[in-house]
Amino acid sequence: MKTIQNHELEKLIAAGDVIEKDHHGPKVILLSGDRYLKIFYHKNRISMAKLRSRASQFSDNAKKLKKRSVTTIGILDVFCTKRPRRDCVLYHGIPGNTVRHVLQNNTDNEKLSKKLGSYIAQLHDAGVMFRSLHMGNIIQLADGTFGLIDIADMRVNLFSLHKSQRRRNFQHIFRYQEDLSTLDLRAFEKGYLEDVATEKHQYYRDALNAVRPSM
Repeated sequence: MKTIQNHELEKLIAAGDVIEKDHHGPKVILLSGDRYLKIFYHKNRISMAKLRSRASQFSDNAKKLKKRSVTTIGILDVFCTKRPRRDCVLYHGIPGNTVRHVLQNNTDNEKLSKKLGSYIAQLHDAGVMFRSLHMGNIIQLADGTFGLIDIADMRVNLFSLHKSQRRRNFQHIFRYQEDLSTLDLRAFEKGYLEDVATEKHQYYRDALNAVRPSM
């Protein structure tokens, strides 16, 4: 990973709009040309070994998703600063709206919920374990298809996810009340099960039933 000077990073930050930050500082900055700068901070010495490669992992996840024909962000550059250590990724975003936004502004969400269930099934069958998966991390493109953003907290397996992994992923999907109030759960389940092998319907229905709210 290449290293840049602190003043170079500060110049990048100043040239854009900070759209996400915490007590460490700016985390996501929107730049010109639909480019985004994502910054990973090293919180302390103990965490450095764990966090050192977060930017590289983010970049690698994008490459793995594209190999599986999953639409996601486009990596432009990966770099870091020293003292303080900050790992950074520069990337192109995905044009569209978050599924959360679309669900909140639709009057009939049955069709979208079914398509979303089918999409999640395809991700699971492709071995994508997205531990931060929720409606704010899924983008609906102009053609109605979906893509993923904020892909740092992810693992891409060689094989499809087994039942316990799918159950854990469903827990993330169903944990936000603002999403549950707009998602059609019956349509979501129908879409999900239609996109997995028929002989495994009950197997995966059990994973869904273990974590989803009552319909």
